[in-house]
Amino acid sequence: MTGTPIQLSKTLGAIDCKEFNQIFKKEAEQLGLEHLPLQAALSGGNYALEEGISIMVNQVNQTGTTIEIRAGVFFNSVIAGCNCADDPTPIDQQPEYCELAFCINRADANTTIRIIH
Repeated sequence: MTGTPIQLSKTLGAIDCKEFNQIFKKEAEQLGLEHLPLQAALSGGNYALEEGISIMVNQVNQTGTTIEIRAGVFFNSVIAGCNCADDPTPIDQQPEYCELAFCINRADANTTIRIIH
């Protein structure tokens, strides 16, 4: 992850829309591995893959200053070996799942993301 601030401004702007979940899903999935802490959430593989990240909203909690979205994240990983020419180990994708909390500041859309489990 980089030190670049994450802003979910489209999600913040859609908080009162019926399409909120879809807008959040699209915006969050575009963050990719650069900002989503999926590498730290691995359980089956040892390298998270960028392709195939899918997010679903589990719960939304609002306060006067923040919006917290608890989301389930489906993604894939691989068990990376040495990739030697004679290594018989196939590179199979492993399905992964974790839950993340996205905390959006209502004032500026700055967002922090943490692993729930």
